[in-house]
Amino acid sequence: MNLLIFAITGLVIFLLFRLLNRIAKAFVGKRQLRSALLRVLPVVELVVWVAFSFWGVLVLFGQHQYYDLIVVLLAVLVIFGLAWFVFRDFLAGVLLKSEKALYPGQVIKTPIVEGKIKSMGFRNIELVNEAGETVNVPYSRLSNQLFIIPPENEDSLPHQAKIPLLPKQASEQTKEKVYKYLMAMPWVISPAPGIQIVKTSEGHHFMYVTFYTYMRTHALIVEEKIKALLKEDAEAD
Repeated sequence: MNLLIFAITGLVIFLLFRLLNRIAKAFVGKRQLRSALLRVLPVVELVVWVAFSFWGVLVLFGQHQYYDLIVVLLAVLVIFGLAWFVFRDFLAGVLLKSEKALYPGQVIKTPIVEGKIKSMGFRNIELVNEAGETVNVPYSRLSNQLFIIPPENEDSLPHQAKIPLLPKQASEQTKEKVYKYLMAMPWVISPAPGIQIVKTSEGHHFMYVTFYTYMRTHALIVEEKIKALLKEDAEAD
């Protein structure tokens, strides 16, 4: 009977948290609140399962002569499991950094991910891939992977785009709009972009945009995005 109660309780807990997870994803309107709930729920579920484990030991072995020893062994397993979960990425990161001498701005390629290193935390590495997306990878996922580190190139140099303008677009308002657009792009990094509007002796207007990116291929994406913005702006007027 105790075993049946234990099994049913475990099933209820499992289904309850699956339901709560679906509710948090589907019915919470505010994005920040949804994000907070999705971060908190796994922690709460972990605490509940640990408590359930100790309760289960009491239900199944409460009358056993070695009950105290079983509780101690379970506590040791829980502590060891939590410690391994928390510190495995940290330890893998220490070994990875010491072996590979990685640093922000470096390009790496592995069978599971490739891109330029944006930052290196205590438990994970943050990369920017070819699409400009930021990818967080735990160090433990990379510890046994084959690394390819391409030779250094000139990706850290500024890129400059020369874009023709209509006379009505040669204004401070256009400069400000393009600047804000650039600052919102995931491909553009510091230092801040520089923008100049120049009128040639023939009466033509050009916008010169200087910006930095993580990868050379990102510069082409940024330039195309600026041209599309200016074209859309001209058609709207």
